[in-house]
Amino acid sequence: MLNNILRKTTKASATYRQNLKLFSLNARLFLVGTFFMGMGFSGFMLLFNLYLKALGFPEGRIGNIITASTLGTLIMAVPASALIRSFSIKKILIIATPISVLSYALIVTTTSYSILLTGGLVSGLATSFFQVAAAPFFMRHSTPQERPYLFSLNFASSLIAGVIGSFLGGYLPGLIESTGLSVITTYRFTLYIFGGLVFVAIIPYLLMRDVKPDSSVSQRDLNQAVRNAGILAPLTTDRATIIKLFLPNLVTGLGAGLSIPFINLYFKSVFSLSTHLIGIFYSLSQIAMIMGLLMAPLFAEKIGKIMTVVLSQLFSIPFLIIMGLTHSLPFAVAAFLVRASLMNMAQPLFTNYAMERVRSEEQPLTNALLVIAWTAGRGLSASFGGLLIERYTYAVPFFGTSLLYLVSTALIFYFFKKLS
Repeated sequence: MLNNILRKTTKASATYRQNLKLFSLNARLFLVGTFFMGMGFSGFMLLFNLYLKALGFPEGRIGNIITASTLGTLIMAVPASALIRSFSIKKILIIATPISVLSYALIVTTTSYSILLTGGLVSGLATSFFQVAAAPFFMRHSTPQERPYLFSLNFASSLIAGVIGSFLGGYLPGLIESTGLSVITTYRFTLYIFGGLVFVAIIPYLLMRDVKPDSSVSQRDLNQAVRNAGILAPLTTDRATIIKLFLPNLVTGLGAGLSIPFINLYFKSVFSLSTHLIGIFYSLSQIAMIMGLLMAPLFAEKIGKIMTVVLSQLFSIPFLIIMGLTHSLPFAVAAFLVRASLMNMAQPLFTNYAMERVRSEEQPLTNALLVIAWTAGRGLSASFGGLLIERYTYAVPFFGTSLLYLVSTALIFYFFKKLS
């Protein structure tokens, strides 16, 4: 049995190495940028809610600030897709990166609720470009063979960076506070550091080879991608197909917004954990996500992208329920880690599948609509999730998330099982 496991592991490693060699220089540089963005963003988001709580903001207002950021992404997603079709993605990323960093600096510097909302909105506007650009960029700079690995590795790269970012987010505040600074000043300096890490992403973006939009993946290449993926539907995309891709992401976003942005506050409030321990648990969750993401393409080759998405989302739901019910820290942490691994391995596969279901000229808009769906859902429900926590307990949002994830999984299975 051990020999069989070793043989399969060796074969899987060889498959990964073979596909990694096919990545283009631009794809590799984008992955480096993703790494720095992920490191800065994960550390920033780990501490930002705790910083707002230290300032005295209740969960409801924290939820509203999160909603403002997601509203910014919603507003800019479709215009971003239009710009990506007309201009170089390299130039767009070079402009969006400093705007994103300046918005982070604004929301860390101020204590005004109205300015925090404005800064959150601006950060969402800038973030939309990174979210919308990734999938069309990879379709332009990859072939069907390595594409599932590229999509998954991009997400995994941000998570590997997230391990480092979350660890630093847990460690740096204690180190800085030991110099005698107040808790709020400590959080503020640490958040500035993570904003600086986000800005480093501009270096690999500057090194990219500029590719004009008209040199994107051809229709013939996309037809070949569809044939290789075993997709039976025609490439003439209709509105029904886009709606079917849109709805599950919307429902998933609604579920995520209820509880996921508040998990750091959950550990802080329910179990009275230190920032250092929360950072360690978030680092472990990133490692769990990476393991799931690295396995996702291998599962997809065996049972298809859609069944991998359906099963991973479905099996993640019981662990959310455990988090809502348990008063045991070990059970809560274990459920947190397993849920993170299972739920997040589905995202890049579904995005890859969606890009292969539409024509090349529709990919930026389709990806923008996927971003809008998830972001709109998350934005709409984040404020509501914060109010539920204030009025009841953390259990209620976790149960709501579980129900909505179940609905999303059912929709994906119903819409796409016969086409996967």
